Amino acid sequence: MKWAFMTANFVAKELNYQNSDDWGKCHQATFEAFHGPQFSSKFEEIISMTKNMGFDAIELWVAHLDPLHATPEMIVKALHILKEYEMTVASYTAGFGSPGITVEEATKIFETSKAIGTPVLAQGFHPENGPIVMPLAEKYGIRVGLENHPEKTPLEVIEKVGPFSPWVGAAVDTGWFGTHGYDNVKAFRELKDYLVHVHLKDIKAAGAHESCTLGDGIVNIKAVLSVLKEIQYEGTITIEHEPHHYDPTEDVKESLRRVKAWWEEV
Repeated sequence: MKWAFMTANFVAKELNYQNSDDWGKCHQATFEAFHGPQFSSKFEEIISMTKNMGFDAIELWVAHLDPLHATPEMIVKALHILKEYEMTVASYTAGFGSPGITVEEATKIFETSKAIGTPVLAQGFHPENGPIVMPLAEKYGIRVGLENHPEKTPLEVIEKVGPFSPWVGAAVDTGWFGTHGYDNVKAFRELKDYLVHVHLKDIKAAGAHESCTLGDGIVNIKAVLSVLKEIQYEGTITIEHEPHHYDPTEDVKESLRRVKAWWEEV
């Protein structure tokens, strides 16, 4: 199995994990830190940190490289750094969650995604964008996964992505199904024909969304890994843990150690 590090795990890094409860504020601070002359040094820093945690793949957060604002020079520099560290981009959080995407915007997103070599876009998806997104996904050979956030059940996901399958499917976030109290094992069985990508996340309690080290919360991570083997999932699994008040590095290293062991056990 290939494991990827979600670079949005560093959501609050640019605010030094201080006054960083607001995701939008964190996103803006990160975008501003990365989109400018300091891009190379900032990008290399997070790739180096990711490599040192034991990963060979990332899921790239758009605040670290925005597909609509990345210059050709930034993309070249990113590719050079990724090659230097032998790191691949397993997924990219560029999405189509708000209605009204234009052909030009969607094309730019797919062109940037193709340039960085990702096979999957895993984020929001609004069905109104489907007629634009689906043919572009097929043209560029990149699948789009709706990450379940407000969707409380797999049926809600299928209703949105089904008409545009197989190029648009589900990027299951185990933490969000945990938040809504939906059994993740059942969810994966119900979404197996639409499954594009997996965000493996644990949370401390249902009804809220505070992430934690995999295995320390309410999501049965080992059972999730077992069902992924059962349905013969062959994609990458992204480890996601985005605390707003501390550096997640040690938690993520422990999560990776645990899931590698559990994957062998199941």
